[in-house]
Amino acid sequence: MAKKDDRPIDVGLAALIGTDEATATSFWKKRFELIAAIPSDIARVGALTPQLRELTRIANEPERERLTRARIVAFAQLSSDVKQKIVDARKAAWNIDKAVLEKDQALVDKILPTVDASVRSAYP
Repeated sequence: MAKKDDRPIDVGLAALIGTDEATATSFWKKRFELIAAIPSDIARVGALTPQLRELTRIANEPERERLTRARIVAFAQLSSDVKQKIVDARKAAWNIDKAVLEKDQALVDKILPTVDASVRSAYP
C-alpha cells in the first residue's frame, strides 16, 4: 500500500498555522499581489489553485476559518486591478478543481456575514 503524502501543497500557507491575524492578512495580501503580477491568465490560475487546495486540507476547522477570514480581509485591501485579476483567476479555477472551490466557497459564504461591512462590500 502506498504511503499517503501529507506534506503541504503550499509551504508558505502551511507555515501560517498558529500565527496572528496581522501576519496571516499580510501574507495573503502579498500573495495576491504576486499572483496578480503574473503576466499570464492561466499561470495566475495555476498559482492560486494550490493555495485554495492547501486551505481545504487544513483539518483544524477553526484554523481554516481564521486563515480564510484573513484572506477575505486581505482581498478587501487590494487595489481594484489586483482584485479583478484574482477574481478572474478564482473563476477560472472552478474549471480546474471544482470540489476544492466548492468547499472553499461554502466557508467563504459562512464567514462573509461575520466580517465588517466594508470588507463584505469589497468581496465579489
